[in-house]
Amino acid sequence: MNWGKIMLSVDEFINYSDKYYAHIIQETSEEISRTETLTEHTKLCQKYFIMLAEDKKFDKIIKIFENEYLLNFSEKALELFEYMSVNIPTLHDMGKINPRFQKDKMRNKLYFKIEADEYGNIKSNHSIISSIFYLDYFIEKIASEEDKENISKEEMLVLKDFAYIYSFIISRHHGNVIDFQNYMISFKPDYSDNIGYRAYEWYKLWKQGIRSENVDKNIEKNKLYNENFKMNDVVKLTKQYSSSDKSKMYKRISKDENKKSVYLYGWTRFLYSLLVASDYYATSEFMNGVKITEFGGIESIDCIYKEYTNGKVQKSIENYKYNIYPMSSEQLKKTKNINNLRTEMYLDAENELSDNIDKNIFYLEAPTGSGKSNTSMNLSFNLVKQCADINKIFYIYPYNTLVEQNIACIEKLFENNNRIMSQVAVVNSITPYKNKSDNFNEEKLIDKDYQRILLDRQFFNYPIVLSTHVTLFNMLFGDRKEDLFGFHQICNSVIVLDEIHTYKNSLWGEIITFLSAYADLFNVKIIIMSATLPNLDNLINNNEASVRLIKNREKYFANPIFKNRVIPDYSLLKQGNKKITLEELKVHVLKNQHKRIIVEFIKKKTAQEFYRLIKNDTEEGVTVRLMTGNSNIQERKDIINEIKELESVILVATQVIEAGVDIDMDIGYKDISRLDSEEQFMGRINRSCKKENCIVYFFNYDDAGKIYINDARLNTGRTLEDDNIRLMLESKEFDSFYKSVFEDLSYVYGKYGENNLNDFFKKNAGHLDMKNVSEHMKLIDDNSVKMYLYLNIEKPGLDYTAAELWEEYRSLLEDTQLANNRYPEKKVKLQDVRSKMNTFMYQVRPNLQWVKCGDYEQIGDIYYIDNGQDYLDEYGMIDLDLIEDNEELFL
Repeated sequence: MNWGKIMLSVDEFINYSDKYYAHIIQETSEEISRTETLTEHTKLCQKYFIMLAEDKKFDKIIKIFENEYLLNFSEKALELFEYMSVNIPTLHDMGKINPRFQKDKMRNKLYFKIEADEYGNIKSNHSIISSIFYLDYFIEKIASEEDKENISKEEMLVLKDFAYIYSFIISRHHGNVIDFQNYMISFKPDYSDNIGYRAYEWYKLWKQGIRSENVDKNIEKNKLYNENFKMNDVVKLTKQYSSSDKSKMYKRISKDENKKSVYLYGWTRFLYSLLVASDYYATSEFMNGVKITEFGGIESIDCIYKEYTNGKVQKSIENYKYNIYPMSSEQLKKTKNINNLRTEMYLDAENELSDNIDKNIFYLEAPTGSGKSNTSMNLSFNLVKQCADINKIFYIYPYNTLVEQNIACIEKLFENNNRIMSQVAVVNSITPYKNKSDNFNEEKLIDKDYQRILLDRQFFNYPIVLSTHVTLFNMLFGDRKEDLFGFHQICNSVIVLDEIHTYKNSLWGEIITFLSAYADLFNVKIIIMSATLPNLDNLINNNEASVRLIKNREKYFANPIFKNRVIPDYSLLKQGNKKITLEELKVHVLKNQHKRIIVEFIKKKTAQEFYRLIKNDTEEGVTVRLMTGNSNIQERKDIINEIKELESVILVATQVIEAGVDIDMDIGYKDISRLDSEEQFMGRINRSCKKENCIVYFFNYDDAGKIYINDARLNTGRTLEDDNIRLMLESKEFDSFYKSVFEDLSYVYGKYGENNLNDFFKKNAGHLDMKNVSEHMKLIDDNSVKMYLYLNIEKPGLDYTAAELWEEYRSLLEDTQLANNRYPEKKVKLQDVRSKMNTFMYQVRPNLQWVKCGDYEQIGDIYYIDNGQDYLDEYGMIDLDLIEDNEELFL
């Protein structure tokens, strides 16, 4: 559809629109070099909105939404709904007619004044005024269509609901997307934050008392407002909606089905994201001359797939496919070649995908070491090849270390092919922003380059994205403006979710409900994969919507290569309430010290205590290392790379090594916790499936229930202290385990108030309570602060010191020229410096304060410690006692 044909013009609302400025470029605080009128900016926003609409297949998405959410609407009502939807950008900045905005922000010498223009303390605000413009116009339009009997009363009520929702989007386009209900209440005169009421009172005064402060002969007094545009009593209507008629309104918009509530929630976020993206792109084109012409879609999957299949591994798979596949069950049981199993699984999953290409959610359950990463990459490429409109891929991992591990694999796979790697980007908090240009030269970057790099990063304009669960969840559920920048990019994409078991099980029902509805509405294909994979559809009775890509899981899990790869040993698990002592554990570990050993605890304090206990008692040639949540990003990488080369090593760690970390050890010791954690830990032992007599000894020391609070996987009878759970681990029968967990979760979802699944979707997602949804869906409650240590580190390629980086960081923050005139350059350079700073950065508890005797400097949430070496032990590991407990250092 040609959406431009139904977009309105600013001139239909105000006269002399060329006299109002939307943006200015200032050489100095007094001198303006260029101006952009409100009409010009609006037209640019409309241009980008249409470009994005075409790129994201807006016409298909809006039809899906209408068919599900606006069922039985007449053709005329649907036309009006679409007219309302695409004109959000038209009216988003109309509030810039605010005389205070023109005078204070735009330095407009010809500004227009109203009597009592400070009424209601609106000042130079423009977004809330723009929302009033939207309401004023469309409420009249909707009422007029009902008067003409073109739409029914029921349709009129629903369309008015959307008029308020869309005005809410406009009101928040420069801020966080908070609670829609609070926005509605803000139109009450007696409400504490009655910004809506004050804006409307201002709006009435503006219409009634316009006069030109600096007389222009071409402007007629009181003729700035287009008289063809009627004025409605918006406050009266809104007051009705937000009080006596409130329950009816919220019942209409939230519906009685969770899926429809998510449709509304997702549709609202989608339009907000499109508006903000259009606004940013338009502003960038005026301010920096940067014209965005593509939005990070895969233009030629054939080129990528050709390069992918030309690799050595893929050629081997292709040869197997046509000459051996499928191998008989008896042959598979006898095979000693793990690559045969990997290839069988790869091809089984590929065939199952092709047979169910019309479905949206796919589960890939595969043992550790079976090549899930390569299989999922092939599946994602095939989805792009076979599905209409799919042109983007997200690979999502639980930790940044896994993101870096997988980008290294992709680089190796494509042999650093610049043409392909320019399309692949890591998006997280620790990686420099990507420059997609083939001719990258930092010294020659100009303002336009920095602007383009920043826009690409903010709006995920990359064909293939590697990121973390936290980044994805912020995009899908966050309430900050920055969280929603890239929301529209999930449209027509493949999302590969790795290690989904790491999510809070208390959110599993919400997660699959959101993902299922998002997939249907936005044409998203989702691959969920893990060695311990809960079928989340069982929580919402949605089995028909998903596909198990490995139909015969026993073919792999029961195969001796995978099943007997590691032997679980429970001899260290004592009977009753007795627990092993660390001294007893040390003695046992030292019996095997000339092997590659990993010892996992569930508390970092205990891990450090054991590390100290054992590190001085090992024999010569045995390396001992510690890796916990307090180890910084660089340390974890260094430790992983180091131990790959060692024959005798003891790695003491916490759960940070469980999911997907590429290490291959001989023997493991683990403090028991959740069954899926036990299996993930076993995946770090004999990962190559080429060794013999590889054992994991399970013990009980810390109380897992105090670490994983309210986790149904730790309820009575669900740990390795129970014989039935041991049998599940040995036989890899995780379905039976998850079935019992689901029974507990389903009971909670169905019975208890705020924990009731339907209650959450109706009262939060369905009522557009973005803030509560964001809080509820938060994966990690991380309120730590960053401690930046000055350390004397010498490494190949490390050509800077901690002090030099800190000074560069500080100077960038304090550079007023960058702040005022070259903001994109500042953002890009800051991210680059922060990435380097990770070598010296640690996370610590926020409730601790540095005392005056310590040498430190604070910028934001980062503490710079000049005497950093004092906080490390003799092996260069951060000393938790010095950081957290020493009263001489902390209050």
